[in-house]
Amino acid sequence: MSKQEVFFALLRNGLWRREEELPKELTEKQTLAILQMAEEQAVLGLVAGALLRNDISMPEDLRYEVIGIKVQIQQGNEQLNNGLRLLTELFDEKGVDYVVVKGQAVAARYADMTERQSGDIDYYCDAKNFPKSLQAIKDAWGIVQEGNLSGHHIHYDYQGVTYEGHFELTTFYSKKHDAYWQRLLDEDKGTVVMVDGKGVKTLSPTMHTLFVFIHLFHHLLELGIGLRQFCDWAVMLHTYRDEIDQKGLQEHLQALGLERAYRACGSILVDCLGLPTAEFTYELTDHDRRYVARIMDVIFYRGNMGRYNKRNGFSGWRHNIEATGIKVSHFVKFVALAPNYCCRWIGCELMKKVILKIKGYGLLVMGYRPWKG
Repeated sequence: MSKQEVFFALLRNGLWRREEELPKELTEKQTLAILQMAEEQAVLGLVAGALLRNDISMPEDLRYEVIGIKVQIQQGNEQLNNGLRLLTELFDEKGVDYVVVKGQAVAARYADMTERQSGDIDYYCDAKNFPKSLQAIKDAWGIVQEGNLSGHHIHYDYQGVTYEGHFELTTFYSKKHDAYWQRLLDEDKGTVVMVDGKGVKTLSPTMHTLFVFIHLFHHLLELGIGLRQFCDWAVMLHTYRDEIDQKGLQEHLQALGLERAYRACGSILVDCLGLPTAEFTYELTDHDRRYVARIMDVIFYRGNMGRYNKRNGFSGWRHNIEATGIKVSHFVKFVALAPNYCCRWIGCELMKKVILKIKGYGLLVMGYRPWKG
């Protein structure tokens, strides 16, 4: 078996606890290569768990390292679960209406949530409740968000946990599609998922599954995405296979112009991650699978959130130029999967960013320093 075949077999075993054809022994070189792949794809916990659970022989020092990785990821999840409890108790006490999205709300659906490599805590509040949420974290935690809010969310840390508070969950670069999405959010009745013994408000199974995919596809088009987000999507489809409104989900994808993208990306869930065919929203065809190789190239080259194979870091004008080039190449590469979405970004959002950058650099050349007034 190639290292990639072993990697995917371990990942499937971690996701579903199904028997997989696995080697009985791995060399130091093979183990390190698989762990590096898992790290770049943000699935270290799943792979480490599968290595230990299947008692695969490896050099003793690496076995201890794998045990340490599993413990570290478990502790990270415990820290996030505690941070989530603090946030939800605060918002419940202050009467803030919210939903937690992605992250721990999805991790709770894994066979073992402590094996999902954790990140931060994302939540969404509508226009009425977002100001109340700002006041709540200011009063209770001393966290102040001042000035005009830009983008889609605020970002802050508290007791070692990173939070992202969203007042918009996503954008489609289209007034029509943005209005459609907002209507879905406003009408969604939500559900409650148990996270470490506490009920947490989140989106309904249909809406949450749709959002997990939209978030994944957006980052695939931007700088890149890792397999952790594909695992999240697969787990959602598996867990809520009897609760998702499949007809409604298809209608939403068609209305948002994302049906082709959903089918193409979904091929990876079935063909690589082992999601049962019957649990995917569509019956996949060879036409749907045409883009799998291209998508996988981006996944393995760019890694989780596009953090790998970048030449110019993550800030500064060189980064901005490189990042813009990566985004344009991705949007062009996948334009056939979501023509309206990609063309609007290239035609509108890209030009806005370029103009703003040019204006900003022009002002600096003329001596204006905004940080000095």
